[in-house]
Amino acid sequence: MNTMNKSVIFLEAGKAALRENRPYLEQCQAIRRDVFINEQGVDEKIDLDGNDEICAHLLLLLDDEAVGTARIRKTERGTKLERIAVLASHRGQGLGEILVRSALSLLDEGPYIHAQMTSLGFYTHLGFVQEKAEIYWEANIPHTTMILPPTVAVVEAPCPIIRR
Repeated sequence: MNTMNKSVIFLEAGKAALRENRPYLEQCQAIRRDVFINEQGVDEKIDLDGNDEICAHLLLLLDDEAVGTARIRKTERGTKLERIAVLASHRGQGLGEILVRSALSLLDEGPYIHAQMTSLGFYTHLGFVQEKAEIYWEANIPHTTMILPPTVAVVEAPCPIIRR
């Protein structure tokens, strides 16, 4: 595993719709389709919500294979990390952490996330904390809001990031 080259394609906000970036966005959506729609049963209309073309996206490559993705969306509240997914065949290898740390290295402000309760430990390991002891349902999956406190130091990106 360690001998494989890892890199991240970063589609800046508003650039996913560009013709030259469309294949990258489609790979992000394919990973989300596998993870959220096929595995978790999320309605396609919820995951593919029409915001992809205005959001920033990360596509994690292992050698030249797309294995993970995340979306960064500006909201009224701030910067939200969302649609974080790694293909089932590549989980348990630290790739989710690489993906999130890469996203964090690109942000100017601390983000928030709506974390699935099953991923609470993963995000806690990365420095996120529950905003409130509150659980709510999104897409029929229990979630909680987590924030990255300003006291958490964001380190450099763990792999090369290619801006598009």
